[in-house]
Amino acid sequence: MKTTRGLKTQARFTGDGVLIVDKPAGFTSHDVVQKVKRKLGAAKVGHSGTLDPFATGVLILLINGATKLAPFLADHEKTYLFNVFFGVETDTQDSTGKVVARQPCEPLQERKIKAACDAFIGEIEQTVPRYSAVRVKGQRLYQLARRGVEVTPPNRKVKIKDLSFCELRWPEATFEVTCSKGTYVRSLGVDLARHLNCNGHVSQLRRLASGGFNLRQAVTLEQLEESMARGELHQLLMTSAQALDCYPELRVSPLDAKRIRQGSTLDSIQFLDPGSSPGWPAGPYKVLDPDNNLVAMVSKAAKVANDRQEGGVTFKTLRVFGTG
Repeated sequence: MKTTRGLKTQARFTGDGVLIVDKPAGFTSHDVVQKVKRKLGAAKVGHSGTLDPFATGVLILLINGATKLAPFLADHEKTYLFNVFFGVETDTQDSTGKVVARQPCEPLQERKIKAACDAFIGEIEQTVPRYSAVRVKGQRLYQLARRGVEVTPPNRKVKIKDLSFCELRWPEATFEVTCSKGTYVRSLGVDLARHLNCNGHVSQLRRLASGGFNLRQAVTLEQLEESMARGELHQLLMTSAQALDCYPELRVSPLDAKRIRQGSTLDSIQFLDPGSSPGWPAGPYKVLDPDNNLVAMVSKAAKVANDRQEGGVTFKTLRVFGTG
């Protein structure tokens, strides 16, 4: 065992896997990635969707070959629990920023707060926060904001599937939201306060779920280190195939799995199981070998050369994965 920057590491971890971490407040997602990378001694660690530094909760970490999963995990909806502090607005829209507006706000009735939530259900347009990583003219907005450069942040359309009022402890209220990828909960909190004729900012933010992953599966960094010390890291990791459980599947023989990994076109592959759901769902599909190892991700496509046609359905390769 060796020590790197004060963190204990085990022998180099060379396998692939998906780890769900309960991110602590005060760390960027990149900070957590680097900490786990050093602890594992892994060659590559990434994540499938960032969390603000002040936020906590579900952060999906992808280790070594599992980093290829990112495009297939990032687009899923997210669920957050958040607090809005009424009466005070900050430049970052959260509790870490400088106060830019302060307005006395009479205690709100719960029925008005619930009615305000209903107004945000469905597709809405958000203004991207000035303190965000979105690029404008090649530069990130937070970098421009810190230099005092005035720019007009872009707008984007997002979908709010559900927004529920949970609790009122004036001047704070707690909400739960399920939303599409790219939704800024900070902006949602500010807009919700303004809808109620108040200033406001998001004082707490916790991601409860991301796609099919939730806090019940998450471990803290301390729990990760304890499991590693006991030699039980494998109990915390999901395989790539398990992480893609929400996708329908196709199966191939060991020989065809090898051929796909070597670059064979799908027209030469015999699928053993034409989908796990009737009617050919939209996909993408995960391709598994008989040992449940992930071989590839494929999608339906219009018939083109070098694609596999099975029962009138044509496939094309999206991504090929190594063994394991």
